[in-house]
Amino acid sequence: MKTKFVTCISYHGTGSGAVDDLLREFDNFASAPSEVECRYLQDPDGISDLEYNLIENPNRLNSGFALKRYIIFAKKMAYTYSKIFGIKWLQLSKKYVASLSKFSYKGYWHGDLRIISKPKLFIYYCRRALSKITPKKFRKATYYNYFPNIDSYHSYISEKEFLDKTRRYSEDLANLINKENKEYLVLDQLIPPSNIKRYIRYMSNLKVIIVDRDPRDTYLNSVLHKDHVLPKEVEKFCEVYKDIRKTINEEIKNKDVILIKFEDLIYNYEDSVSKITKFLGTNLNHHVKKKEIFKPDESKLNTRQWENHLEYKKEIEYIETNLKNYLYNYEKGE
Repeated sequence: MKTKFVTCISYHGTGSGAVDDLLREFDNFASAPSEVECRYLQDPDGISDLEYNLIENPNRLNSGFALKRYIIFAKKMAYTYSKIFGIKWLQLSKKYVASLSKFSYKGYWHGDLRIISKPKLFIYYCRRALSKITPKKFRKATYYNYFPNIDSYHSYISEKEFLDKTRRYSEDLANLINKENKEYLVLDQLIPPSNIKRYIRYMSNLKVIIVDRDPRDTYLNSVLHKDHVLPKEVEKFCEVYKDIRKTINEEIKNKDVILIKFEDLIYNYEDSVSKITKFLGTNLNHHVKKKEIFKPDESKLNTRQWENHLEYKKEIEYIETNLKNYLYNYEKGE
């Protein structure tokens, strides 16, 4: 049985974790052993950047350098992603990079100076400086090889090859989690809520659940918990809130994407669960731990927070005026 993948994504602090918890209550869903976000497809120097440099703009310098950057990314994120995929994360990532290149060779370009170690870079600049003050007839040539042991990659592959290898890599990683071979595997924040049609190509059988939330509670959560991602100035918050949602109507036209409101999970619980299970193609018979992990009565305490924080009355009024189309209608339940 081929695994079906699910990712729950958000606009930061909008409640996607609630759907993650809900799906943990189904006996045919596997989840990562850690709640760490799984962002390797979308992060800078991740898979999407690789596609740009290998497929959309193949370049004699940038393409091989992008492969190096992905290895650096994999190494820097090894501690984080080992919590999700285990100790084979780095091994599989190196194998993936090797599969995308035709061959490696000894060589470098000036871009490599940004990624070599500081001691080596210091020695390099010292040798360059020494060369410049050396009499001309003894001076090193402009293209003298100061780093004879640096490896570089040559890559030139088709879009189909890239996507096939990327899907295989993603599925190999997923198999490290889904050891019981359950029908579904949930990966948190795998892709962004924008340009979904690009990112959804990197995995087979991927369904995307976007979770959004009333901006009043999103703002208060950010302020009260001293969040470091969203702006605290309400005017700037409103601009960010609107801008990052400008593509949402286009995104949800995709048959593999659904939008769920956090408040509906609480106030329209049964309808929301039914909607999600229908979208994913499973049924409620598998919902064996109902309300044991996602507890709507407890989550209800995280809604309508402005009623208990009147010190932010002006900010809430500003949001109600400038983001009125995004407010949850508690009377109608929508």
